Amino acid sequence: MSENGVQAPAEPDSVAAWNETWKGSLDASPPDLDTPSLENDIDRLKLEFLAPFLGKKGRAVEIGCGSARLLARVGKAAPLELFAVDTSPAALAVARATSKAIGIPITCIQSDARHLDLETGSFDLVLSGGLLEHFPDPRPVLAEMVRILRPGGVFYADVVPRKLSWYRRRDLFRMIRSPWMLPGVYESAFGARYYRRVLEELGCVDVVSRGCGVYPARNPRKWLRYTERLDGTAIGDLLGWYFMLSARKAG
Repeated sequence: MSENGVQAPAEPDSVAAWNETWKGSLDASPPDLDTPSLENDIDRLKLEFLAPFLGKKGRAVEIGCGSARLLARVGKAAPLELFAVDTSPAALAVARATSKAIGIPITCIQSDARHLDLETGSFDLVLSGGLLEHFPDPRPVLAEMVRILRPGGVFYADVVPRKLSWYRRRDLFRMIRSPWMLPGVYESAFGARYYRRVLEELGCVDVVSRGCGVYPARNPRKWLRYTERLDGTAIGDLLGWYFMLSARKAG
């Protein structure tokens, strides 16, 4: 998931609201990708999941990039040409700051995730982190992400479904009281099975999901070293607070 764990669905009011949220990050430092933190621990797990798919050349794009921290990780791990897409101009400004901080060029593009201004079959790797759960119907976004993949290209997403988990039980009252947390606005409840089915219907193969994040809200880094072995198990699917997906576009 990108910085702050949020990206905006492309409705006018919410785009404006999330753009205001990202404006609050314009004066902050770019994401710190090196200091020990839970965010960086999670990034490590994402990169381990992604590692088999990272080639020595090609083009990667992150849809709903936010700060582009996930894309930055990919760029540091593999010599790919990087592109970042978001509806929020402020988020793209933060992504540019991330690009400058890591010393790797990132081409930033403002576009609606449901109607991407990108050519069909033009990317080897399409990513999203903490984006898809913000849409009442994520299928149009998934369809666009698959459309811009070349045949044989790799789809990756991590998703935070609207559900209680061991880690997110502290969010119960915030999820109930905040309008941004209502179903279809902040988080929809679609689980990994739904996404696997839709990706297969869109022509993807080798679809894999991995439930992750089984640890308590208090001192999660202390527990992560012991509980990360539960990622990808039935317990991870049940009690984890997010899941990762990968697939290949057939052809």
